[in-house]
Amino acid sequence: MEKKANGKIQADVLNEALKIMEKGHLVELLYEQGDLKIQLKKAGAMQAAASVPQYMPAAPEAVPAQAAAEAKKPVDDAKTGIIKSPMVGTFYKASSPEAAPFVKIGDMVEPGKTVCIIEAMKIMNEIKSEVKGRVKEVLVENAQAVEFNQPLIIVEKT
Repeated sequence: MEKKANGKIQADVLNEALKIMEKGHLVELLYEQGDLKIQLKKAGAMQAAASVPQYMPAAPEAVPAQAAAEAKKPVDDAKTGIIKSPMVGTFYKASSPEAAPFVKIGDMVEPGKTVCIIEAMKIMNEIKSEVKGRVKEVLVENAQAVEFNQPLIIVEKT
């Protein structure tokens, strides 16, 4: 299938990209093939990215090692907020390798502040804080694979 005709992107390529976004409930789509690059974003997408519901498979039965790990999980309570991954993907602390991290330990965050990016299927999803407070701990390394609902950042609520 020819992607360009006379230097223009064919409408069927754009329509297919839009169908993929709608079917997958995506807020952003980046498609690259050779010199063709299509980036689509829904209006208001960055606010919705952190709250997009994702499929979560049933948890396997806990074994003693898992039980110990569960006991060490951070607790989301009145004093502590946990920013969790809303999807499976790759965690990035900054918008590019040269850029400063969105947040670091000691930084203040407020609801709506971008704290990281999760890349899923070549789509960069900005993850925003839902709590106000000071970053106490970043639990994952840059470019680390993360799971749905995995704690990413611990915030000491203020």
